[in-house]
Amino acid sequence: SSGINAEYGANLNGVNLPDNLSVTVHTKQNLGSIADVFKPEFRKESVLLSVMFFCNLLIIFAALVFMPLALYSGFCGGSAVPPEHKCVKIQQNSLLQLAIACSGSFMAAIVGYFLATRIGRSKTMKIFSTLSFISILFLFKCFSKFFTTALFFLIKFLQYSHHINMFFIIPEFYPTTFRNTAIGVINATGKFGGVLGTGLVYVLYYQSPQLVVGMFALGALGTCTCSWVWSRETKDAEMRDVKDVTYSRMNSLNYHESAQ
Repeated sequence: SSGINAEYGANLNGVNLPDNLSVTVHTKQNLGSIADVFKPEFRKESVLLSVMFFCNLLIIFAALVFMPLALYSGFCGGSAVPPEHKCVKIQQNSLLQLAIACSGSFMAAIVGYFLATRIGRSKTMKIFSTLSFISILFLFKCFSKFFTTALFFLIKFLQYSHHINMFFIIPEFYPTTFRNTAIGVINATGKFGGVLGTGLVYVLYYQSPQLVVGMFALGALGTCTCSWVWSRETKDAEMRDVKDVTYSRMNSLNYHESAQ
């Protein structure tokens, strides 16, 4: 196709191409590499997004395992006594409690989107991450089983509301040339956090439930800190299709005559 383009351009300009002309297409840039994601212009934001994804998914995935264990064993916060490791029948009341707690993530999708489009991504992340960290601290004290269920609902709601904002930020912040690479790198760190958090719940819970709550608190603190350090507002920002590409389709044609 490059040779056809060259011939077409020559015809438009009323010139003939040499019989011994060879055409090559080249770029001066390796597009879509991981190095692009962490080059100086994007390094700070890439690290912050990776840490937030890691901490968020650590809490979100770990909570999926922690909530059934906590509700079935009567966990009410504030107790460092390891619960008895035994199998119990699932009660209708426990299923209702889980349904209530998990419904927070569905509401978060609506509220998170609404606030992100109204007040911006950065402010929304700061609000939800701060409230999530404060909410998790309440798990260190026992109030009532009803309060614990409501607290799980609130934590799920706040974490998902924060998390959904990053799905807006990534395509708005990174240019097309390595946007998919950035998504892959950041998601990979998040999935690692999710796997790690899930495993740590099983390891820590039957030693002390407070160790699990402490893990949640550290994760929420990491998300909160990164949210306040984040300084880029991508709401209404023009999405960049190409970054630092110094060639066009026709300029990328390298014409040279080969020696006869």
